Amino acid sequence: MSFRIRAGKKTAREISRVADERLAKAVEALRTGTPKGVHDARKRLKETRALLRLVRQPLGKTRFAEWNGRLRDLAQDLSAQRDAAAMVEAWDRLVERDRRRFSSAAMKRVRARLLARVEQAPETLQGQSDTADALDQVRMQLGHLPLDAAGFKLFAAGVGKTYGDGRKALKSVQRAPRHDELRHEWRKRVKDHWYQVRLLRDAWPKIFGAREAALKTLADHLGEDHDLFVLSNLLQSEPALFGAANTQQAIQAAIAVRQGELFTAAMIVGRRVYADKPDILVKRWARYWRVAQEDAQRGRLD
Repeated sequence: MSFRIRAGKKTAREISRVADERLAKAVEALRTGTPKGVHDARKRLKETRALLRLVRQPLGKTRFAEWNGRLRDLAQDLSAQRDAAAMVEAWDRLVERDRRRFSSAAMKRVRARLLARVEQAPETLQGQSDTADALDQVRMQLGHLPLDAAGFKLFAAGVGKTYGDGRKALKSVQRAPRHDELRHEWRKRVKDHWYQVRLLRDAWPKIFGAREAALKTLADHLGEDHDLFVLSNLLQSEPALFGAANTQQAIQAAIAVRQGELFTAAMIVGRRVYADKPDILVKRWARYWRVAQEDAQRGRLD
């Protein structure tokens, strides 16, 4: 099934169903033993953690922290190969935007060295299998989440906190726009909100679909910005990967220009996405969800 909570079903059961499906997909992806499988598994873990944030209050602080922490740690076990691959993808996006600058033999050798780092990443098939086994155990534990509330009350606090955290992160970025880690923190909160919009799109599919698209655009801008930040740090820590000094300078200049473009684009979208105060957004979404449930009861929404 798709990544959504169906308005016509019991909410607590839907939460457990989605958690089980996401973790099952993560395990299935890891069993393929491929880089794409690792990438897909990490996405499924991020989706599951966003789902847990949606119900963090009814779960309770201790239980939420335990399960969220376990999923975070398992995702980190899969990070080395993916992080190396992200540098190649960031490089390729720079090339797409300025083929002339990156057409030289020296620049092509840089890409070859970045690609070699992916193949040298320490992750193994056995490591992926061990992570898959651990996820199977977590999946069994999350099969019946202890959730007592019903309807939108089950996740109202989670929606408000996730959205509010993103709004605070935006304000921090506005105060310190050159602070790369603050932009990265904002990106994480944006992705949490994006996943939750996807989960709750039954509330009003057309409106939530438009918001989902805007959040994906925002997350993509911030994700590319972070990859470029990491690439810039890699250049400083391992300059031999990037060739002669003049080649390094050209790369840093291209990174700076692109990061400036991405920041401007992110702020245009972000200020609109986070225009409402959290309590206003939560109350409006609660009304949408109530209507969606009524429509589902009348057979207008499955």
